[in-house]
Amino acid sequence: MSMPNRQFLGLRGLTLIFVLLAVLATLAICLIVAYSVQRDALISSTLESNRVYASKVASSIGEFLRSAQDRLQFSSQRVASHFDEPAVLKDEVIRLQAQDAELDVVMILDRQGKVMAMNPEVPGMVGSTLIASEVKQALTLHQPLVSHAYTSATGQLIVFISRPVVGPDGQFLGLMGGSVHLQEHGVMHGLISDHAYNDGTYAFIADSNHRLLYHPDHAQIGQVITNSPTMNTALQGQSGMLAAPNYQGIPMLAGYAYVPEAGWAVVAQQPEAQALAPLRRLMREMLLKIVPAGVLGLLLILAGTFLITRPLRQLARIASDLSAPETPRQLAAVRGWYAEAGAIRQALLKGVQLLHKQMGHLHQVALSDPLTGLANRRAMDAALADFEQSGQPYAALALDIDHFKRVNDVHGHDAGDRALQQIAQLIQNASRAIDLACRAGGEEFVLLLPDTGLETATQVAERIRQSIANTPVEGVGALTISIGVACKDADTVTSADMLKRADERLYVAKQTGRNRVVAASPA
Repeated sequence: MSMPNRQFLGLRGLTLIFVLLAVLATLAICLIVAYSVQRDALISSTLESNRVYASKVASSIGEFLRSAQDRLQFSSQRVASHFDEPAVLKDEVIRLQAQDAELDVVMILDRQGKVMAMNPEVPGMVGSTLIASEVKQALTLHQPLVSHAYTSATGQLIVFISRPVVGPDGQFLGLMGGSVHLQEHGVMHGLISDHAYNDGTYAFIADSNHRLLYHPDHAQIGQVITNSPTMNTALQGQSGMLAAPNYQGIPMLAGYAYVPEAGWAVVAQQPEAQALAPLRRLMREMLLKIVPAGVLGLLLILAGTFLITRPLRQLARIASDLSAPETPRQLAAVRGWYAEAGAIRQALLKGVQLLHKQMGHLHQVALSDPLTGLANRRAMDAALADFEQSGQPYAALALDIDHFKRVNDVHGHDAGDRALQQIAQLIQNASRAIDLACRAGGEEFVLLLPDTGLETATQVAERIRQSIANTPVEGVGALTISIGVACKDADTVTSADMLKRADERLYVAKQTGRNRVVAASPA
């Protein structure tokens, strides 16, 4: 005879699992919160540092441009009265270039853009006319100007800083200007290195055409970058900070500033991964220190769980076979050292006594059906009430003979009675001593299986079905039976729920061809 299903995960295992999950969840939440708080603090600090860095660089560049314009203005006033004296012009560009070493080349142009004087001289340049659009713009505007980056006649990438030369009579004579070579180690590098960091932060500068004027990777100077969010925001005249990917898609923590004197953008940024590297090291160290304490805590929990669950495990083992004669003695030997275990032990003792008494009574009442010898409906209801009162698990089989009306119509009621008696005997033969076979009415039967799971009950049902199908009834022939199986679970709390669920599955068996067992929920 098949034994009921057993659950191999006990209270001790469940307690350990839930405590472990609770500890791990608490630890994970604490680590996540700590990581989140520290991450936000690091990001905020890095953004603020880069904003200050960009602002300092922008301020230094603005100061340099203003200083250069002031010196150019002074020189332009000195040469305004001697614009037709080449020697004076030559002396002034030499003096200015020596004084202002940040200007790589100093030159004086007339109103047509012809080079009147320059220092240091480039062969063939004095007397030639510059045709660059940036120079023509300065000649046209007649005002101080810082040009975009462009390639000079000598093939160098430069920025041209100029000041108009106005004669004593107010007539525009030309330009006093100086160029800054961008691809050489010059003023831009010096201004940024004054505020350099050693944590991977770097700065770059771009003009309003999005062309890089300075970048720590000198090979990128002169490139046009249009997909940098921080550069684009700074070129709109704004200063601030932003966490965004750079033009290569790498997440950056950036500060940016605007240089109003030239319309340039300064961006100082650090890769987010590099900024958060100390946090990852900190989290690893925390985990390494937490592990030993966690292991010790789990060992203490394991010991406590063993002590608490020991009496419950003993009671559960005894409860698996309450009908055994030694059950009362075993229950009395269990040491229920805390209130709940003691209460459960007492309840089981009372339940065993009640079960033995009720099962003896039901055994007598079960003979009340005069035709089949099975329990009647009243005995079945009493057994179901007892199961509900004791909380004992059980399964129910709803059985119905297929096409039984045809037996009575064709062979007569005597043959029908013989068929009912034979089928009742086959059901009884397939049952255990503790099972209760009932005639619910007409050709309908119910079989109650205490301490039986769904799988075992289905096996019993299939055995009954095959036995009936393979055993012809004298004077009638072969008959078949349809069976619905239900087992107590969360959806079948009461006996009425159990019978309803079994009847529903019996109905499915009838609708899907008869002579079958249905144990799954109806679709």
